[in-house]
Amino acid sequence: MPGSDQGELDVSKSDALDRLSMLIQRLKPLDRQIIVLYLEGMDAATTGEITGLSPANVAMKIHRIKKILTRWFQTGGLDAG
Repeated sequence: MPGSDQGELDVSKSDALDRLSMLIQRLKPLDRQIIVLYLEGMDAATTGEITGLSPANVAMKIHRIKKILTRWFQTGGLDAG
């Protein structure tokens, strides 16, 4: 059926975004705020002003949060640490 592959891809993307959103909700409040600001396109300096952290600390936290989310996503979110 023409276009069915695209429909499956759209569902797959939607499912992945839903899973990622649920995993973000599991983060500590500060980490959640940092990653949401990052996803909204805020730079480290602006995020630092909002959170009270240095831009270098924000950048390091973003790196670590992305690693945590990747691990949780790959393990189905079962890894709590």
